[in-house]
Amino acid sequence: MTLRLTSKQPLLCEAQGVGSSRGHSNPVRDNTAPTMGHDIPATTGVEAADDANARQNPLVVVLAWMKAKDAHLQRYHDLYMDQGFDVLTVKTDPMQLAFPTNKGSQYIAQMVLDFLLNNPNYARLVVHAFSVGGYQMGEMLVRMHKGGSRYLDLMPRFKAQVYDSLVDYTGIPTGFPTALTKNQFLRKVLEIMIRVQSVIMYPMSTVHYKAASRAFHDNPLTCPALMINSKEDRVSGLEDNIRVADCWRKKGLDVAFCTFDDSKHVQHMGKYPDQYVNEVLRLLRKVQLAA
Repeated sequence: MTLRLTSKQPLLCEAQGVGSSRGHSNPVRDNTAPTMGHDIPATTGVEAADDANARQNPLVVVLAWMKAKDAHLQRYHDLYMDQGFDVLTVKTDPMQLAFPTNKGSQYIAQMVLDFLLNNPNYARLVVHAFSVGGYQMGEMLVRMHKGGSRYLDLMPRFKAQVYDSLVDYTGIPTGFPTALTKNQFLRKVLEIMIRVQSVIMYPMSTVHYKAASRAFHDNPLTCPALMINSKEDRVSGLEDNIRVADCWRKKGLDVAFCTFDDSKHVQHMGKYPDQYVNEVLRLLRKVQLAA
């Protein structure tokens, strides 16, 4: 995880465009906490950082797509930092996705939750998840449900949620290979291997994918949501996105949909930057986190 601190105050009175208010960033790894220039070893999970603990900015939790590089994510960081947000970027690598337990995606989910619990000054949270980041969010929701009263004060802190190119667990057999290689033959081989693995390793992986999917569909968060997708996305199924949105709307959630005609997986902002930014800002204004 990496925490980036904006140099701007939250913008509530004057709308701004996307720029480069990068501030500075601090890595948050396993059992360390972020500081101004170095990591402090922690003995009990991710502790509150002095630098972060004094801040009153809103925080966006960016759950990145698989193999996303910082250069790919910078435009999203800038979008939020220009609005006065600090940014917590979370990455899940292929092995952590394939084996969720121990040091896998469940471990990452707990790290994020520990950070949020230990930094209660971040009282206004937004989650912006890409592709399998939706699954990572599902793992967080599973742990929030299991944790019961421990997370009761955390849930109301979420003010908005954005899901770009959402991939449900049913899309992992095709989405995982597509993210790893452009070779069509290798993609097919990997898809077959994943489908076989889902049967053979059901107790180690598939059962956790299904639990995260159920938790995601039964989303306990009540804040407005924005789902961004494309008719031409070969990884993220539009119908899957619609089913999730329908589940949430039946629960009373305010769900906005932004569907592009021809952009590829997690490339919507690159092809339609103005419309993408406007949709995100519209959501942030709805919850009074942007001018």
